This record gives sequence, C-alpha cells and structure tokens, in this order.
Amino acid sequence: MSYSPTEVRHKQKQQKKKRTRKKKKEQVMVSSSPKEMNPTLYKLIEIVFGAVLVGIAGMVIGGQAQYARMWTRDYSAFFAALCGIESAMSAIRGKDDITNHLVSGSGAGLALSFLRQGFKLRPAHALSSVAVFAVIQATIYKSHLVKETIKSRNAQDALYTEARAMLSMLGLEEYEKNFKKGRLTDPTLPLLTDRELREVNIPPGARLLILDHIKRYPKMVNRK
Repeated sequence: MSYSPTEVRHKQKQQKKKRTRKKKKEQVMVSSSPKEMNPTLYKLIEIVFGAVLVGIAGMVIGGQAQYARMWTRDYSAFFAALCGIESAMSAIRGKDDITNHLVSGSGAGLALSFLRQGFKLRPAHALSSVAVFAVIQATIYKSHLVKETIKSRNAQDALYTEARAMLSMLGLEEYEKNFKKGRLTDPTLPLLTDRELREVNIPPGARLLILDHIKRYPKMVNRK
C-alpha cells in the first residue's frame, strides 16, 4: 500500500503534533519540581539544610559544639559565595557554561581560605584553594554535561529502534545516519516512499530493499 505525497505530509504533520503535545506534557511535569520552579529558593534551601547536616557532622567528629559552629560557618559561607557568584555570572553573561563554574569555584575557594585564616592568609594557600575548588566545580559541570548529552542521545536513539533493526537485518547499517538526518523515525516507516528515501541520499538499490521490507514486515503493515 502506497500513499500520495499529500497523504504522507498530512500523516507526518499528525505525528509531529502528537510528539509536540507529548513533549509539552513532559516539560510541565519536569518544571513542577521545586528546583525548576524557583532555582534561587532551591539553592537557599540546599545551603540551609547542608549547613545543618555539616554542623551535626562537625559535632559528631569533633565531639564539641565549637566544631559544629565552625563547620556550619565554613559550609554556609562557602556555598553562599559559590551560589551567589554563579548566579551573578549567569545573569551578567546570559548563559551557563564552564567559565561560570570556574569563576564561582575560585571565588568560593578564596572566601573559604579568608574565612579560616583571615588577614593572615598566605598567597600560596589562597591560590591552592582557588585552584582546587575551580577544578572541582569544572569537573562537576563537565560530568553533568556528559550525563545530559548521553541522556539526550539515548532519547533520540529510542526514536529509531525499528529503523535500526530493519537496516541491520538488511545489511544497510551505514544508512542509519541518513534516517536520522531526515528524521525518518519509527512512526514514519509505514509512510515511507521512494521520494523520502531519495531525499536523504539513499541509493536506488538500498531504497528498493527498504521499501520491500516495509511492505513484507507484518508489524509495520499492521501499523498503517
């Protein structure tokens, strides 16, 4: 069974509308988390709860109230500087990248060193603290970036599960990138014609194999 170009475009628009509605629904669900609704308030809550936990840890490890006060003070100052500088950098530069995290880590490290040693702070100690926390913040940012990239890639790959299986079965794995370039996702497979495959630069022989497979593959036929 084949479709006219008009029918193909109509069905593709319907699929696009469904994906758009699904994406909006997912965005609403994600944005309902406290962190997405009010990032500043969320960071403030993190600092407060973190300070309490660190204070308790200081009490347990040091065995005295002075350690709890010292650890709580250091933690609060460090993360207040970290979050404040990071927010200011994002507002000034209009973006969130590794530079913001390097600067915020450096500033927080310097604040922590000054808090602990005051005006007796030695330059060497200050520089080492700045360098250490800058590297830590940059590493955390890069790790988060890698996780988001992998998550996004996996989400994209999930749209081509049947297409990938079909191409593998036909020995045409090299054309997977063509499918992705033309956004020929699994829902579009039953709608494919020679025209769409030609537009993504798939050669005639491969096009014939793909179209024949789609006609003969029961799962795809049943989806029409």
